[in-house]
Amino acid sequence: MNQGKPYKDFGRGFYVSRTESQARRIAIRNRNFKNDLLAENGIMPDAQAWVYTCEFDDGNLAKLKVKEFTEPNKEWVQFVVKNRSNRKRQHDYDIVIGSTANDDTNVAVQAFMNRIYGDPNSDKAIQTFLDNILPDRLPYQMFFGTQRAVNLLRNVGRMAVR
Repeated sequence: MNQGKPYKDFGRGFYVSRTESQARRIAIRNRNFKNDLLAENGIMPDAQAWVYTCEFDDGNLAKLKVKEFTEPNKEWVQFVVKNRSNRKRQHDYDIVIGSTANDDTNVAVQAFMNRIYGDPNSDKAIQTFLDNILPDRLPYQMFFGTQRAVNLLRNVGRMAVR
């Protein structure tokens, strides 16, 4: 599945959140980004932001290859950086579950990837990065990276976001 934007936390795919406020923020950010692109190309910006509600039966997790990060730690940092550094997804999981390195962490992510904290493979650099992103405040996300996984989602509605 090659849907979605490259260079994301868990790779190219479909992301969901359990938090409506996070979904609203992302929908608005994406709408604004699209409208800016339209305006730059001389097109009247008119993109709408939508939040979709989906259902997923957790019993389906046993049928899929799943990676879950219970907390932002060294393994999570290395996984996120590897995916954010490469256009192609760097793993073969159907679903990845874990914290979001969201817009609030972008400065720290860029500093880490640009070696401001030192060698990205060093425990010191990783710990400095984790300290700077306030890991206990990061929202949760679920990544659906294969068509097989996406097919197990059921769309139950959508809502326009202003």
